[in-house]
Amino acid sequence: MDYARFVFADADALGSWAHNYPLDGLADVVFWGRDEEQVAAEFGAQRTGTSGEGGYGWLNIPVRDAYARAVALNDRKNAGPARKFAFDFRPHSHHWQVMAGVRASENEAATIEIGGARIMMAMTSVGDGFFPVDLEVNAAGNPIAIRISVAGDD
Repeated sequence: MDYARFVFADADALGSWAHNYPLDGLADVVFWGRDEEQVAAEFGAQRTGTSGEGGYGWLNIPVRDAYARAVALNDRKNAGPARKFAFDFRPHSHHWQVMAGVRASENEAATIEIGGARIMMAMTSVGDGFFPVDLEVNAAGNPIAIRISVAGDD
C-alpha cells in the first residue's frame, strides 16, 4: 500500500483522530481503472461524481453493506475473466473526510478540525520515501517555518 502523505498535526489532537472508524456508521466504496466501466456494469454501480476523481461506486451506504461490496469487488478482482481496476473502502472516518478534500484540491492538500486543532494532510507528489525536514525558529525559539525536501527518483 502506498500512502504517500504528509500530516501536520498537533500531537494532542491526534488522540481524537478516528482513522478507520466510521463516525456516522456510513462508508463509500469507489473503484477506478482500465476496466472500470465493465466492472460498473457487472455490479450495477454508478459514477460517484466526487470532486477531484473519476470512478464508480457507492456513496453514503451503511458500513456493513459497503464492506460487503468491497469484499465482492476484491473477489471479482481475483476472478476471471481478468479485469484491471483498483478500489477503496472508505469508512466516513477523519482520514477519509480529509482525503476527500485532498482529492478535490488542486494542490492535493486539505485541512480538518480534530480535537480543537486544525490538521493538514497533503500528498507528497512523488510517492513514499524519506523527506528531510528543517524547522526554522525565531530568536525566541518559536517555530516560524518548516521546509520539507521532496524529491522523486528522477
